Amino acid sequence: MIRFIILLLVALLLSLSCSSGSEVRTAQISTPAPTATPMPTITATPTTPNEPTCKDLFPEAKEVPTREYVLNLRNSSHEVSENSTYWYISPSGSSVARNGPTAYWYWEVFLEDVSTSYPTKFEAIRIGDFEIQWSDYLAYSQAVCDAVSGTGTRRQAQILHGTFLNFRNDWSGHASKWQPFPYIETGPTVIEAVSPTGLEHYTKYITGGGVIIVGGEEVPDEALLAARESVIYMTSARPEFRKILKANEVRISLFADDDTSMLPEYKDSYEPGGFSMGMTDASMTANANWLCWTDHWDVGGDPVIHEMVHTINHTVFEEIKETYFYERIYDIAVNSIENGTFATSFFQHLEEGQEQDISNFVGEFWAITVEGYIMNRPGFKDSHDTREWIAKNDPQIFELITRYFPTEPWEFCKGIDAFYLGNGKYDLERN
Repeated sequence: MIRFIILLLVALLLSLSCSSGSEVRTAQISTPAPTATPMPTITATPTTPNEPTCKDLFPEAKEVPTREYVLNLRNSSHEVSENSTYWYISPSGSSVARNGPTAYWYWEVFLEDVSTSYPTKFEAIRIGDFEIQWSDYLAYSQAVCDAVSGTGTRRQAQILHGTFLNFRNDWSGHASKWQPFPYIETGPTVIEAVSPTGLEHYTKYITGGGVIIVGGEEVPDEALLAARESVIYMTSARPEFRKILKANEVRISLFADDDTSMLPEYKDSYEPGGFSMGMTDASMTANANWLCWTDHWDVGGDPVIHEMVHTINHTVFEEIKETYFYERIYDIAVNSIENGTFATSFFQHLEEGQEQDISNFVGEFWAITVEGYIMNRPGFKDSHDTREWIAKNDPQIFELITRYFPTEPWEFCKGIDAFYLGNGKYDLERN
């Protein structure tokens, strides 16, 4: 009897041991390693072979042969990039001012794509000159689903779409090539930058109005403070814009040298004043030497204000499909240019081989007129330099500006009144 009990106990122990080992091995087999993604802020959900991502959100999605799937998505993306609904094409047809809710149109393509289809499982496939990776597909599709569920953004989906298809990502400033800065509420205090890998150039950091502002050691603290004050005022009439700017990780990279090539993201860009941030760009840029603050008086345009106008268009208007703006802005611009109201005497830095024509003026009209409205300083622009002048001479653009930007008084470039001579002139050499 005792021997029988002992044998039963041994058998039971062996059974438990085998059962435990079996569970461990099953867990190891069924849990693949997480797939790495190009963007640190987005993690693709691990999947088993031939299983589509986002299956809970879109269970009706159908499998499509890989090459067919990729070509369909690429063709749809090209159709968006060439959607000319709101473009201005010069009379000669040689140049174009592009505009429109492009980010919204891309989102429609992404949502239609991920909700209805997924490619047959592959590791890598070469299409044309590029090799397409399965891991990049997972990251892109999961980013779309994260945006649908509210845990991610449409911008992230657009960035990873570019990585997946090698679509419009062939420049150093594409956001997929750089980690984003964290957003830290700083108030009006410049702090030490928590710079991601590769962006250690930026040692100074401040935030305001949903926007991150950074600069290197060569950029004075006063420049970051002046930029912050401009952004806060510009976004004060539409606080909902601040949430979108923050969600889309909008950043201003200030520089204080000849051009943007001193910045790590833009080694091959030689823009002296700065440029705006599109939805898939790492940041916008602005020359700190062209900003105005006490004892650093600068008469003329302000690159932070100017490029922030463009950036709000690209990262806010495009996302919310602000057709009220797109349906009006170019008609107003052409009318103002043709009747001589808008001064076309300004110099625009263009790429080599390009010549300035009416399409360039049309494309810059919105940013220049808003810039003059925000600064509200006589003589700082050749036209549209004060609110009173704009309201009297170009009421259509005044109505459009005041739809989005504040009407409350604001003193730009505080203290420069002491140097005002009248007739739009300043004497900045006074002691």
